[in-house]
Amino acid sequence: MNSIKILHCADFHIGASRTGLKGALSSGSTEIKNTFFKVLDICRKEAVDFLLIAGDLFDTPFPDAETAAEIIQAMSNIPDTTIAISPGNHDCACPGSFYLKNDFPDNVVVFTSFAEYFDFPEKKVRLFGAAFTDRFERISLLSQKLEVHPEFINLCVLHGDIVSGLTESVYNPISQNSIKESGLDYLALGHIHKRSEIKKAGDTAFSYCGCPDGKGFDEDGSRGVYIGTVKRGHCNLSYTELSSRQYIFAETDISNCDTSAAISSKIIVQLKSQFPETFDKNLYRISLVGEVDFSFSPNISQIETTLSEVLEYAKVKDCTEFQVKDIEKIASESTLRGIFVQKMLKLSENANPEDAVTYRSALKLGLKAFESEVTLGAN
Repeated sequence: MNSIKILHCADFHIGASRTGLKGALSSGSTEIKNTFFKVLDICRKEAVDFLLIAGDLFDTPFPDAETAAEIIQAMSNIPDTTIAISPGNHDCACPGSFYLKNDFPDNVVVFTSFAEYFDFPEKKVRLFGAAFTDRFERISLLSQKLEVHPEFINLCVLHGDIVSGLTESVYNPISQNSIKESGLDYLALGHIHKRSEIKKAGDTAFSYCGCPDGKGFDEDGSRGVYIGTVKRGHCNLSYTELSSRQYIFAETDISNCDTSAAISSKIIVQLKSQFPETFDKNLYRISLVGEVDFSFSPNISQIETTLSEVLEYAKVKDCTEFQVKDIEKIASESTLRGIFVQKMLKLSENANPEDAVTYRSALKLGLKAFESEVTLGAN
């Protein structure tokens, strides 16, 4: 049975900035653009038949002329791969946009309106797609019946929101039923930046590949694309990581640490072990956890300064607890300190989770104040 190789990607948002970067890297837009070039390299090396870009290749419909020219030239360098682009809500095919004012190489197909398709008889493929023509598309671009080819592999590339029940969306609402009834072999989706598993509605496989490079801590962890083969009624796609750097939430247990220098060293050793190739490039939010002596309070400012010497970005938060035996002993004291601990523990026990964190922080600062001076920014 005939099969083809595809690469499914979306939501590069070339031109968008990244949070946390310093100096010459501060915008991060060059890195994101280079990630797109990595995708093109994979297409060439892996002999990909169809590169499906499911919207928001750019962060705007009007990228600068130099970037636009670079992208078009790069796409022309893989003539054996058909590149199909479904403009999204950020890079919509509106008047004067990148997609309507430029000429594209012969291997590039850009959808510029409601549900279109192109046939590739030599590969027995019918390729469907549609375009956002404005920032919002309230009517589903998959609402009309598709003319699937009974003997071809039927693909579709689309930017939009999968909705259920009475849920509404202004970003091309797509129902599970419309996917089921589409008759497609694979639906490549964009818009949701978190990768989904390959799912099926009826005989149609579909997925969100997520964004290939995070731009903030709301896009944390591994990022990449789907690549593999599709044939009639079957697809075999696997995830490939591509992100130039990752946004990471990490926890470090400092129960056995008694100095801020020791904490800094433990964090660095841990991150080197977890991310041996990219530990110094990644951007981190690190929570200190575990149980510590009530007389010890990590110097967050000192720890962050030490980490900044080896890491691009690291913010540290003290989420430690006092050792239970110590806090219980203090609470039993008939002293002002003991009364303070009793009241703070009671407030924490009866509070919602967010307020409980605040009360525990106040307890730490209060106990430190009983022992020594508390400086501004101690927590």
